[in-house]
Amino acid sequence: MVYAKSSPMIRRLVLLAALSLLPCLARAEEQPISVYFEPLKGGDLTPLNNAIMAALSQPPFRLEMKPGPQTIVISAPDQVEVTKKRVSGAFYSFTVEFFRDRSSLGRSQQACGNETLSECTDQIVLDVKTVAAPR
Repeated sequence: MVYAKSSPMIRRLVLLAALSLLPCLARAEEQPISVYFEPLKGGDLTPLNNAIMAALSQPPFRLEMKPGPQTIVISAPDQVEVTKKRVSGAFYSFTVEFFRDRSSLGRSQQACGNETLSECTDQIVLDVKTVAAPR
């Protein structure tokens, strides 16, 4: 048969094509995660709330307008502590809780500043993916 002795060049092309499809296949398997975020309450938390909502609007998340069945609800049980600093601006410290169908999935302590909101949003994203994972 012709296929028995394929050239090294053809094998490399086939391997390269197969490897280039792996990320697409991995993304195709990732199911959307329905999340509902209750905005943080307290002083001027608009930048922090907007950053969290923007992070939860990216795949694999589906940001819901209201909680529903199988939706992961993210809320802050306590008030956000805001410390104003002269040079670096506001610094936020707060706890978020994760629920699904009124059952607690866990809690997470967050701390970030105006200039480092991604520290909070990245951690919340990772935490949601963790609590959403099948057990």
